[in-house]
Amino acid sequence: MILRPAVPSDRAMILAAAERLAKVLYPKLEVDFPKMAAGISEAVSSANNFCWIAEKDGALGAVLLAMVAQNNWAKKRFCSVLLWVSDIPGAGVKLLRKFREWIRGRKGVKVAGFAPDTDTDPRIWQLVERVGFKKCGGAYLLYN
Repeated sequence: MILRPAVPSDRAMILAAAERLAKVLYPKLEVDFPKMAAGISEAVSSANNFCWIAEKDGALGAVLLAMVAQNNWAKKRFCSVLLWVSDIPGAGVKLLRKFREWIRGRKGVKVAGFAPDTDTDPRIWQLVERVGFKKCGGAYLLYN
């Protein structure tokens, strides 16, 4: 397994993973696939955002994508995880730890986090807490 930052040539694989996940998680929503593709392109192309993948045998096995944006309520920016999926045992937590390290190196980002889906396995959120995120209301946040 190789962990690395995503590059533009990974966009199609990331989009395919995001589309599969969106169809499962949001069957009642009309997913905007062109908007999803544009967001993935932005995440992969800008050092302001985080997009790392795990690949095994040349195939995408895991991805964590997070976008940095202006905080409407505070002076510092925030970072929201938009895609985190893994088909390789252990790769998801390794990507999460890379993300934590990346956030800690961004002094302009005050908070990063997740808003869990209602049917997410509770063990996932236990893992998120072990990595350093704190449950705050309905989200899991990492303060920088």
